[in-house]
Amino acid sequence: MAKQCIGLDIGSSSVKLVQLKVGRKNTIALQNFGIEPLPPQSIVDGAIMNHGAVVDAIRELAGRIHLRGKDVAIPISGNSVIIKRITIPHMDGAALEEQMEWEVQQNVPYARQDVTVDHTVLVEQTPEGQMEVLVVAAKKDIVEQYLQVVRDAGFSVSVVDTAAFAVQNSIEASIGFAPGETVGVINVGASTSSISIISNGMPVFNREIGSGGNTYTEAIQQRLAVGMDGAEAYKVGGATTEGAEVVPQEVHRVLAQVSEQLSGEFQRSIDFFVSDSVDGSLSRIYLTGGTALVPQLPKAIQDRSRIPVQILDPFHRTIVDEKRFDVGYLKATAPVAAVAFGLALRRPGDS
Repeated sequence: MAKQCIGLDIGSSSVKLVQLKVGRKNTIALQNFGIEPLPPQSIVDGAIMNHGAVVDAIRELAGRIHLRGKDVAIPISGNSVIIKRITIPHMDGAALEEQMEWEVQQNVPYARQDVTVDHTVLVEQTPEGQMEVLVVAAKKDIVEQYLQVVRDAGFSVSVVDTAAFAVQNSIEASIGFAPGETVGVINVGASTSSISIISNGMPVFNREIGSGGNTYTEAIQQRLAVGMDGAEAYKVGGATTEGAEVVPQEVHRVLAQVSEQLSGEFQRSIDFFVSDSVDGSLSRIYLTGGTALVPQLPKAIQDRSRIPVQILDPFHRTIVDEKRFDVGYLKATAPVAAVAFGLALRRPGDS
């Protein structure tokens, strides 16, 4: 049986790594897991600004958890990636390739020579005689930045995926999709967020939003006049300061206000999908990313959307050796690991 890739999620605030072993009957066992923070501004708007810091973080993490293996799968996300589902007349072969080139020129807001493009046929033929195709385009210069930091850290990139598809893999492995079910996935990173809609196990909608966990941090900094480290600690509930009996109440207000703001942005994307879909009702929303740990956010999304919100735990069905791993830590950081977990399900050579 082919070995899995090491899932390496290089985010704007930290590097996350997951290594899995898939056994018989599709059992999944955790082999390795770790998170390493990145210095501020190491990655800005998806572009790597501090190459050395990212390389050092990957090396430090790999050494600390005694990682074995070199083949990794990495994600690309943010504005450098375009994911679009299109409907075209049924065709194949050279005609399909020619049509896809035209579709890329119409749907991708970058020069053709500046992007790497791939497509997958989702539905060969609809009752109307059409076919549905998923097109993914990524800016070549951004992809090359990530490939280079991984190479310089001593690893080999076997698979490049999108963060949205990696999270979908996590949900499928840890929970599964019911036939005919349509769910939403909100992945809230430090600087950006993404909303994906998955129907009957297939992606049907994806949108990037330029807001994330840093919105909370900046609001706390401004309201409480504290530094970034203090604001981050307050955001996740880990700060203790003099006057703690007064300050946390203000923090809760800030967290609630920002959660309302973000949930409003997410809801606009959901409303857009629902209005443009024949059957746009969602049965559930899965929430992932580090900001999912802000307790006010799931409630704000659920109250506004009137749809059940569940924080994703990709380790839900995973076999975990409690002698090697801190189960409490895994539970606490599970939403952060969703992308890396999905990547760790890929195998070298996957298309």
